[in-house]
Amino acid sequence: MKETYDVIIGGVGIVGAMMALSLADSGLKVAVIDEVATAPKKSSNFDGRAYALSPSTFRMLSCLKLWNDLATDVQPILDIKVSDGLAGLGASPLHMHLDHREMEEGPIGFMVEDRYLRKVLLDKLIVSRQIDKIFRTSIINQKILPGYVEIELSNNKIITTKILVGSDGRQSKIASNAGIKRTIYDYNQTSLVCAVSHEHDHFGEAHQFFMPNGPLAILPLTQNRSSIVWTETNVVAQRIAQLGNKEFLKELKYRFGDFRGQIFLEGKRYSYPLSLSMSDKIYSNRVALIGDAAHALHPVAGQGLNLGMRDAASLAEVLIFANRRGEDIGSLAVLKRYSSWRQLDRALLSGFTHTVNKLFSNDSLILRAVRDLSMATINKIPFLRRSLMAEASGLEGDLPLLLRGKHI
Repeated sequence: MKETYDVIIGGVGIVGAMMALSLADSGLKVAVIDEVATAPKKSSNFDGRAYALSPSTFRMLSCLKLWNDLATDVQPILDIKVSDGLAGLGASPLHMHLDHREMEEGPIGFMVEDRYLRKVLLDKLIVSRQIDKIFRTSIINQKILPGYVEIELSNNKIITTKILVGSDGRQSKIASNAGIKRTIYDYNQTSLVCAVSHEHDHFGEAHQFFMPNGPLAILPLTQNRSSIVWTETNVVAQRIAQLGNKEFLKELKYRFGDFRGQIFLEGKRYSYPLSLSMSDKIYSNRVALIGDAAHALHPVAGQGLNLGMRDAASLAEVLIFANRRGEDIGSLAVLKRYSSWRQLDRALLSGFTHTVNKLFSNDSLILRAVRDLSMATINKIPFLRRSLMAEASGLEGDLPLLLRGKHI
């Protein structure tokens, strides 16, 4: 007899795990499928990945009782300074400064390394008795039949579900199997990612320097370290990636400047080619997409993960409420509600990150003057600063319950 579920989530990264945990107490029968066998051990080395969590994501993690296990490894972001920059010359004096003291609620955001966030989520997922884990297994095929999806697994088993959630990344096989196409824009840029320790304390301050080839983000981590997301054109990035650590740090310091004193490489270096990858739609017949499977953005605003969290919280709420009303949770009518809820947010954020990168990743004297004057103007008008911080915090708009810190 085939095992039957209400919801199956394909892909258990951070967003997929959050989706599953959001459904854990809903009464729905849930399973997750992934090639990962167990939760990762807590590594002593930074692996290059870190995220800026918005206050609304903090609320969601707190509501799901995950924050306390994460809190000691989180660095609050108390200030953000944004400016144009030129290698060797430092930041423009005309800049924008966002200060958490102007917000009604807490820090502007929180920095956390992937190794800590992923472990907390997967540890919680694995001990949950309400979620079936189908690990070391992948989805080979999916077939839409009246009232359910039939899924063929790599272990030769067949299972069924009312709705299949694709959380399997920007090259989503679930989306492809469902006939959902993607629009991809290659930025011809690569992000060089690492962590550094430094002589002077960061005091929770984040910096974003807009260089001609791409942005340089210096983001505070715990233990007086910073995460570096350094974007260059592919050609320049390839040259820098091939340098030894000493030469790499010299190139970075030339752009970084002296405001943190001496800097020292912590852990390994990584590089990631950048592109905008958007699914043409986020649902199909009995299929819904979340996270990078739906939209993978340029990292310029550091909001990609938060966008995925909003997907998970929204879809979980739509499915739970539909189930309580006795609806077929995989029906097109239900999935259209999810799509309508997410449509504006994903369009605005993808458009914003794409436009900002285009406007700032150049050396046009005219655009540079416009940018500097615009940031200086925002910096002098408290209302504009507070509005920008409120938008970046994810606390504005029609939020799902979990992002308001409330249970569904």
